[in-house]
Amino acid sequence: MRLLNHPIAAFGQRRDKTGRRVAQRRIWPRWVRPSLTAAAALCVVLTALGGWLAWRDGWAGRQAELALDQFVTATAGAGLAVEEILVEGRLHTPAESILAAVDANRGTPLLSINPSTVKERLEGLPWIRSAAVERQLPGTLFIRLVERRPMAVWQRRGHFVLIDEQGRELGDEGIEYFPRLPFIVGEDAHRVAADLVSMLAAVPSLSGRIVSAVRVGGRRWNLQLDNGMEIRLPEERAREAWAEVAALDRTQRLLSRQISIIDLRDPARINLRRAKDGAAPLPGKKDRDA
Repeated sequence: MRLLNHPIAAFGQRRDKTGRRVAQRRIWPRWVRPSLTAAAALCVVLTALGGWLAWRDGWAGRQAELALDQFVTATAGAGLAVEEILVEGRLHTPAESILAAVDANRGTPLLSINPSTVKERLEGLPWIRSAAVERQLPGTLFIRLVERRPMAVWQRRGHFVLIDEQGRELGDEGIEYFPRLPFIVGEDAHRVAADLVSMLAAVPSLSGRIVSAVRVGGRRWNLQLDNGMEIRLPEERAREAWAEVAALDRTQRLLSRQISIIDLRDPARINLRRAKDGAAPLPGKKDRDA
């Protein structure tokens, strides 16, 4: 077969009347363009299929992760390794708990530590309210903590734990260092302890004398004083009743009397139970509705 007579072979061979060559547009066979289009589409499909298979098998992800691990390891060899862990704001959180959350030793590549992950672990510890974690090159991991403040000691089913103002349990470690915290008892006492502590603090002259507070029926409080006296607060108007006790103590030295119980549950009167005798109303006490 003579290829010179083929339109492709004869490209550029046409001449005009003067004998000069005349360029002409190459004429492709009709089957060429559809074939090229089909080939391009096939390449796209195969590329997409290959990418999908790589993603499904995790090969691409594994290769990228491997490369990253190799890079991070190399940075440690270049001096970017953990040499010290600085912690600011730690008062009660055990150092062992912080190290467990960091999960790094001396020589660990500094870039392998994810600050967000460490922050999340730290904030999951009982004492820590918030944490900030920074990598400080070349070899320091800096941690800033804000710890929770214990508000009371909660007794529940014979077990004693510290709680903060939100009622969150802080654990029992170090409980002996907080002898002046109010002692509360009751299943739901931790949920409403913040209101109780706020109420007691409103009368500083008496708040320090409270030994314990017992939640009764999930509705009200009984307060135990340091002299053994019990104050039974009402379900409603507890703040007003507590303030009234303080006023009566100032004017009539109520808490210095030989009284075992001060009962404020009756909205019309204050009932007193003498240490050795029966109950009696407070002398001179008028009805509250008057």
